Amino acid sequence: MYFPEKEVKLKDGRVAVLRSAKPEDAADCLEYLRVTATETPFLLREAEENDMTLEMEKAFLQARLEDPKSLMLIASVDGAYAGNCGLVSFGNKLRVRHRCGMGIALYQKFCNNGLGRILIENVVEVARELGFEQMELEVVVGNDRARHVYESLGFVPYGVRPHALKYKDGTYADEILMVKTL
Repeated sequence: MYFPEKEVKLKDGRVAVLRSAKPEDAADCLEYLRVTATETPFLLREAEENDMTLEMEKAFLQARLEDPKSLMLIASVDGAYAGNCGLVSFGNKLRVRHRCGMGIALYQKFCNNGLGRILIENVVEVARELGFEQMELEVVVGNDRARHVYESLGFVPYGVRPHALKYKDGTYADEILMVKTL
């Protein structure tokens, strides 16, 4: 879906621009996936697993724009790609179409300035407008900063997925499953 450009003020006074990701953002999105995977152990993939081609990423972003129940919201600060927050439907089947999922990541240099909260608040509002009743996410155990933000925005834990992630060194991380009634 299309999200019109919107300016928001960050804690340090800088202005962030939020908008729908477009196919022409594909190169920035791929670089973001590669870099953020090296900055934190809390994301789904390793940096070398980002195997999307530029054309594949363009097609993915175009599909997000065309899907009326999906959103890829990107943020830029001072003209630089800062991160994104995605909204995805769990499907059109009667029993699940009231549910959606949310995922977010920022470059580390843009963390701790309120941007993550702003992105999530905007995605939650879009989800409500689309008629979703429930938003779900997962947060890796140990990612206390993100969990705090989620809980402050009304997400509550409802379970744990043990050994959800397995790292290259053979260690595991559990995920906390969280939900928010919209």
